[in-house]
Parts: sequence; C-alpha cells; structure tokens
Amino acid sequence: MKKIKKFLVSFAALILVLSIVYFSPVDRNNFKTRHFTFIYSDKIDKELILKLSGALEDNYVRVSTDLKTKPYHNIEVYIYDQRWRYVKATGNWNASGNIEGVSKLHFIKKAWGENDEQKVAVHEFAHAVTLKLLIDQETLPMDSNVFDKKFSSFPIWLWEAISVYEAQQFVDPSTLSYMDMEHYPSLPELDKRLKGGKIYSCGYTIIEYILFKYGRDGFIRLIKNYGDLEATYHITDNQFSKDWHEFLIQKYIKSKYPI
Repeated sequence: MKKIKKFLVSFAALILVLSIVYFSPVDRNNFKTRHFTFIYSDKIDKELILKLSGALEDNYVRVSTDLKTKPYHNIEVYIYDQRWRYVKATGNWNASGNIEGVSKLHFIKKAWGENDEQKVAVHEFAHAVTLKLLIDQETLPMDSNVFDKKFSSFPIWLWEAISVYEAQQFVDPSTLSYMDMEHYPSLPELDKRLKGGKIYSCGYTIIEYILFKYGRDGFIRLIKNYGDLEATYHITDNQFSKDWHEFLIQKYIKSKYPI
C-alpha cells in the first residue's frame, strides 16, 4: 500500500512539473527584414535567425517569379526550439512545419527528414505562395467556405512537390530503393504523407518533369486547376506517372544499370 501511495505521489508531482513547464510562457524575440518578421524563442541562436532570414529574402523573388504571384507583403515566421512547443502552438502532431494562411509560417528548428533549416524555411514559404496563387484567382468577394472546400481537393502530391522543388530538396531517383527501371510510386501512393512520405523524395523530379514537358505556363495551369491532370493536360493520373517514370529512367536511372 505504501508503494502504491508513493507511486501516486511521485506521479502527481511529475504531472504538476510537466503542467508548469507546458503552460509557462516562453520568452520570444522579434527580428524583422524587408518581407519577414521572425518570432522565435530566446533559446534559439540569433545566428540561425540571420541565416534563415537570408535564405527567405534571397528566395522571395525567385519563388514568387516561379509561381507567378506576389507573396503577402510581410510574413510572420514562428520558429520553435522544441517539438512540444510547436504542437502546442499549432495543434499539428504529424509534421515539422505548416502554414497559417498566406501570412504565417511555423516550423521546428530541427525538422524530421531535413537537416538544413534554410530549406525547411523556403519549403514552408513556397506553401504560402502557392496558397496565395490559388486565392488570387478567386472572384471577390471570396466565399471562404467555398474556397476551403475547393482547397481540400488539392492533391498532396502536387502541394508537397511544389515546395520540395522550390526548396531545392533534390534526391537522386537512382538512390531510391523503391525506384528502378520497372517500379515507381503511383500518385495515390505519393498522396500518403504518413506511409513512407515518398513525395518528399520524389517531389523535386515531378516538378522537374512537368516543367520539361509542359513548360512554366503549363505548370501554373495545373496549380490553378487544383492538380486536375485530365482537365489540364488531357491525361490520366496513371499515364502521367508512367511518363514521369520514363523521364526519370532516361535522365537518372538508366545509368545505374549497365548494358
């Protein structure tokens, strides 16, 4: 009985300590550049903030030019030193970064699957610019409920591929265990973030193929058509995947297999 009582007291004390830590406010610093305002924990080194601000400012014009739209004039960038603080602020359990509309970026200092914080920042920025492109084509006044319903249909494979490409997160297809002369992932497979997250290693080459085959204008049309390949290119999802795979064979994979 004494052991149980001792355990309950210790457990209650642990819960109390965790609650104090969880609900205690964090000291935050602000740093502003021409297009971005950084809000970050005082535990994060200012040198990292300078690197991130440089990366975002350096890519501001390039990404907006690539996506043919003007980003929000001042974007807030929230950077978290610990995952639990990120989850507490965003409610997002399954990612290391996300956007809040077109004017706010959230991400963790150390993201899953990416060691380069600058690429993480540009990745999330590209999401915000893509969303801005979709909003800009809406008739004003925009019905937010109608737009949200349309946006929910935007395919994950295209959404993530755009940001992977703009952040230059290239992975050589010849190094991927699931990619060879015969095998490649389907678009439905790439739509699953939590089952291997293959879109993060394939996304760069998908956009590379679209630009090669359909050009910049064709790329923008696909985004504005919410990834509808049939309506944009008059092609099925399966045929698109096959053509993309053939592009990869010729450019990357074929050299891996000697004649």
